[in-house]
Amino acid sequence: QLAKLRASDAATGDKFGGCVAIDTGTVVVGARYDDDGGSNKGSVYVFRTTDGGATYNQVAKLITADAAADFGRAVAISGGLIAIGAGTYGTGGAVYLFRTSDGATYDEVAKLTAA
Repeated sequence: QLAKLRASDAATGDKFGGCVAIDTGTVVVGARYDDDGGSNKGSVYVFRTTDGGATYNQVAKLITADAAADFGRAVAISGGLIAIGAGTYGTGGAVYLFRTSDGATYDEVAKLTAA
């Protein structure tokens, strides 16, 4: 075990760690039942390391105001782009894209839905 990541505001039932994606020194962790954006709306935490993995610090918590339940059900990362899946059976779902240029500030740049 190299590290144990914990959400800064963890609560029982958030499902923190239900999905994880890693790219170089960045780890993205879904918590699809987090309640910050509303009951079970979900969130995604971003952790970074600057010392080769000896320690990881939480640099961001991503939420979106219009997310269907289960925001953070799936996550993926490639460079400065994070894709986050949301939605439950029967809602159609969506994928939200967040971009960073500095590794600390993330902006929502797109919401993708099925046509």
